[in-house]
Amino acid sequence: MLSKIRQAYNNHLAVKIITVVLVVLLSVAIMLPLLKLAEVFGVNIRENTGLNFKVQLGNVFFFTLFGACSLFIIWLAQKFIHQQKFSELGFTRNAVPTLLVGFVLGVIVVSSKYAIMMYFADEVDTEPAFGENVNAFSYIGYYLYFFFGFIIWNSLIEEVGTRAYPIQKLKDHMNPHIIFTIMGLIFAMGHFALNDFSMGYFISLFVASYIYSLLYYYSGSIWLTIGMHSGVNWIGFTFFGYNWKLGAIANIEIIGGNPYIMEYAGAFVQLLFLGVVLLLKRKGFFEQGNRLSG
Repeated sequence: MLSKIRQAYNNHLAVKIITVVLVVLLSVAIMLPLLKLAEVFGVNIRENTGLNFKVQLGNVFFFTLFGACSLFIIWLAQKFIHQQKFSELGFTRNAVPTLLVGFVLGVIVVSSKYAIMMYFADEVDTEPAFGENVNAFSYIGYYLYFFFGFIIWNSLIEEVGTRAYPIQKLKDHMNPHIIFTIMGLIFAMGHFALNDFSMGYFISLFVASYIYSLLYYYSGSIWLTIGMHSGVNWIGFTFFGYNWKLGAIANIEIIGGNPYIMEYAGAFVQLLFLGVVLLLKRKGFFEQGNRLSG
């Protein structure tokens, strides 16, 4: 059975595309039965997403389980359909420095968005996110979970499933920008399984996915995109979150301002950064053996 699937996969482009897209969709859609399973145990995942995530056993368990299932689906496809190692999905050397480069890029991009929003806001309020009675050891423990078990883990799940796997499988068979577009749509729409739709948020997610895809495609390193994805999320949770158990240091509230600027500032900054990435490519920055891959 598997040999026939592999034969059809190797001989027909349409089968390649359908197979890869189905694997990606399955790695995302596995969330849906897990949502139902969580409800059986009294865990409401829909009310615990993004900045509203509460660091409680049930939420942590099902978030970790979703990631494990999603990555396992990609691993199964790599092993039994493509007969390749999971590590071939861009897990290059020089992981730490490449992660740091990506992290700084993510911080710069998302900080620029918030700077624009605050400049045009009517008012900006700031409050500390934790009180004086927080135990230092408790804070360190929760912060380690936040950074590695939440931020890095989330970025790993999404970068493997919607960037590394499909790009690696299809880049030699079709225009990569078509791949970036398809995965951008899947990535963006997947977020609305747990969030209300917003056009500004949709565009921001789509462009972010396109940037991550370009960086992965040009560098060949998944660490770069994991780092940038993590940097983007880190700023949001650290300075605009509510819960110190989920990394929040301060809660910055942006009040008022032009609603169009507030909704589309992120997309505007990301489009500018996308242009910078394309310019760097034209200047040969990513050449010479993918310098960031190690």
